[in-house]
Amino acid sequence: MNKQKKIKDFNRAANVYDKNAVMQHQIAEDLIDRLRFIKIKPKKILDLGSGTGYTTNKLIDLYPDADIYETDIAIEMLKKSKSNNTTIKSFFKRNNITYINADMDLMPFDKQSFDLIISSSSIQWSSNINSLFENIFSLLRPEGLLIFSTFLKNTLSELQSFTDSKLTNEFFSIQEYAQMLISNHFYDPVLMKDEFRIDYNDALSALRDLKKIGVSKSSDDHKGLRSNQFLRNLIQHMDQYKIDNKNYLTYEVLFAHAWKLNNSQEKSISFIKS
Repeated sequence: MNKQKKIKDFNRAANVYDKNAVMQHQIAEDLIDRLRFIKIKPKKILDLGSGTGYTTNKLIDLYPDADIYETDIAIEMLKKSKSNNTTIKSFFKRNNITYINADMDLMPFDKQSFDLIISSSSIQWSSNINSLFENIFSLLRPEGLLIFSTFLKNTLSELQSFTDSKLTNEFFSIQEYAQMLISNHFYDPVLMKDEFRIDYNDALSALRDLKKIGVSKSSDDHKGLRSNQFLRNLIQHMDQYKIDNKNYLTYEVLFAHAWKLNNSQEKSISFIKS
């Protein structure tokens, strides 16, 4: 993944992201709903890959007295979030949000800084997810919680099966995520997968939607994407997956949470079928 290209993609998408990120917002809603059933009263929260602040706004409602740190690699996303929080609605909330433009792989925080670290639809953009989990573990205080959603191996399968070019990033399986959490000393990981499908009137609309929200393979070596013939081949390929004369894109999504406890606790993994 070309990280500089990814930054440009998300900076460019910032102003239209909320309008087009319907699925990402639904995933964030589902993640927050799971958090509501977990007994935790965090004083300091890190929203990792916070984007335009949709998840943070839900956290404010859930934990009004907590200090929240929004962290995103794309500064335009943070600017959009800060702009969103200057509305009349935000006037009645305590000013407890700090905005930090930083790479999730190089987080500028001291160890044991946070009671809760949350990330919605962002972890997959890390250059090394296993190392990211190691860093997250060090940033959590004892009894701290990591909760996140991310995309799994079968995400955008309609594009993955296109043999003319590699159009998507590599995604891990639920088993691989479980193993990474356990190997990084997280206690009692609970992992659940779900599937989302977005329908489109045509294949070109689907591809444009991916571009608008920055969800595409960030690489400079796909010059074929500029070719009309390449685009025709891709559309023809996607049309094979039509249902009721509609194109669609599927997203296999992982919802997971795990705790930081002392090393003497017994480790286990729980998988929940959707």
